Amino acid sequence: MLSLLPKHFRHLRMASLCWVGLFVPTEHLPATPSAMSSDAAVKTALAEFNDKEYDAALHDLAPALEANNPQNSEALNLKGAILTKKKDYDAALVCYNQVLKVEPGYFPAKYNIGALLALRKQWDAAIDYYRNLLIEETNNELVEYKLLLLLLHQNTDPELQAKLFATDLPTNTPAWYFATAARCYKKGEAAEAAKYLEVAKNIYGDKVGIFQEELDESGLNAPQH
Repeated sequence: MLSLLPKHFRHLRMASLCWVGLFVPTEHLPATPSAMSSDAAVKTALAEFNDKEYDAALHDLAPALEANNPQNSEALNLKGAILTKKKDYDAALVCYNQVLKVEPGYFPAKYNIGALLALRKQWDAAIDYYRNLLIEETNNELVEYKLLLLLLHQNTDPELQAKLFATDLPTNTPAWYFATAARCYKKGEAAEAAKYLEVAKNIYGDKVGIFQEELDESGLNAPQH
């Protein structure tokens, strides 16, 4: 197992994550009284979101999106995530697009738009989306991992698969371990996959959340019958 420990690190611009297929930053700093009120609303809604209390989260998030603060990227992205979980994909997409109008480089919304394609089972479109996003977000291991899961799920483009995480050395996030585990699951090597996941959880703790949830959603780790 020692051979699985990290040996080098690669840059990744990445915030705290939560929930399957969605990128939701969990840290924000209020600067003014109105920002503090907005911050409290987002914090409350995020806690309810994590507890799967989606109707309450949507209600309590509203103050952060009132007329005096309609361009709150974090709140809009969270609203999109809540609506995504409620399977209101059209309304969620509106939220993510609103975020990108306000802040075109806001990565969580960009990532979540691709997640909607996958949730709608628009596999080819989702693969193309994350392939392009990886070009834009070079070295972003979450995007690279999501793309690999989609390719493995669809059993397509083995040449591109081989280029993703094309190293025998772990990187600076749980992604390498989970990517390796996903490949093991695809080959029917569940026991071997479990070893990599165990090491990742021992090293990264609660930072593995979105990686595990993306793996679960992919179905690659489903028991074989």
